[in-house]
Amino acid sequence: MRNLIVIICSIFLFVSCKETKNSRALGDENAGKTLIGWYYYNLGEEKYDDLKQYLDEDFFKTTSETEFFNKLKQREGELGHIVKAVFREGDMTEENKKEKIKEFDFQYDVQYEKSTAVEKFHLIKRGDDFKIAKIEF
Repeated sequence: MRNLIVIICSIFLFVSCKETKNSRALGDENAGKTLIGWYYYNLGEEKYDDLKQYLDEDFFKTTSETEFFNKLKQREGELGHIVKAVFREGDMTEENKKEKIKEFDFQYDVQYEKSTAVEKFHLIKRGDDFKIAKIEF
């Protein structure tokens, strides 16, 4: 009888640990979607200065700040204003448990007034802080 109770408790503990892991992964995905949603909202409202808060500290190592914002304005001129952005897919690509860093790739189908495009976001989570590390147009 005692062994039976131990086995049942072990199974319950195993299942709950697995569900916690799945719940965290889903939570990370939802946080990434929310972050990108705020990015698109501010982009649609042309609040370019507010976009900086969503970008990672390493974002401007590959491109300058003015270059990036000029590219956004140029894209809006070419493609028109953003109509909607729809989540296509997202996956965790890398995890460093020691430094508490997770990296994600998200793809969005973005409809502009004149055209549609697929935009790829590389997100990084350092601790509890989610930021956009790279955007591919």
